[in-house]
Amino acid sequence: MAFIRESGKFYRMPVFFGPMPCPRWWPEGIDEDFSLVPYRTAIGARYLTDKASLEALLPEGFSVWGDPVLTVELTYMTGFSWLAGGGYAMGDVKFPCVYQSKDGPVHGTFLMVRWEDLADPILTGREELGHNKLFCDIHPIKDFQGRNHTSMSWRGHDFLKIAVEDLVDAEPAKPNPEHKGLLSYKYIPATPRLGEKWGDAADAAYATLTPPAWSGGETVMYRTGSGSVEWQRPSFEEQPTQYNVINGFADLPMLEMCGGWLVAMTGGASGDTTHRID
Repeated sequence: MAFIRESGKFYRMPVFFGPMPCPRWWPEGIDEDFSLVPYRTAIGARYLTDKASLEALLPEGFSVWGDPVLTVELTYMTGFSWLAGGGYAMGDVKFPCVYQSKDGPVHGTFLMVRWEDLADPILTGREELGHNKLFCDIHPIKDFQGRNHTSMSWRGHDFLKIAVEDLVDAEPAKPNPEHKGLLSYKYIPATPRLGEKWGDAADAAYATLTPPAWSGGETVMYRTGSGSVEWQRPSFEEQPTQYNVINGFADLPMLEMCGGWLVAMTGGASGDTTHRID
């Protein structure tokens, strides 16, 4: 009897063995409570860049919302039931953005790249949510005399360093009611038919929105201070599949640092409210 797909369950290649666990589906008997998990620590910094240079990278329909401030944030998570209690780390580069949909402007945070150090959330996030995910190694945060710092690398080549210091306790900023969530641009190239050229068509090319959907949770620590970000340009030989991405960020002028932070939280979200916007 041929393979039959069950409705309401998540399948990714290889589909022959049934659905695969992800933050939006897990096997019977597993309970994922996003009001309690994951346990998260995040280090981040922001800097002002050039608006025209940033918008030159964007797909049609997207533009900078307000000041062109790039956020670089690394988040370390553990306790996911869909990973049997395990976790992973991710590094985001994002900025305030507005997408001109057919139903009007949608304001949010545009996720340019999300690096992660585990293949499983990369696959589910790219294919289901449309988030621009790549792989790299994300190193633990080190605290040296009040200076918290870390880095990301690919096969031994460091390409991003981030540090925060002079930290003091602070209150989290109140959300902007206009902010609708995390914007992304899903692009999946099509496999060509015989005689067609590679790269001429896409199976998917559209905007997605992941609305804020934290299920409770708690902010354990929120500290702000000064921050620094350093992009280290790789050559093709050092990072052949990502050198253009990293050099693209390095090309954006760093006009002014806008602070840093160190945060510890519990709770999260599954991303199951993510949807396509046209």
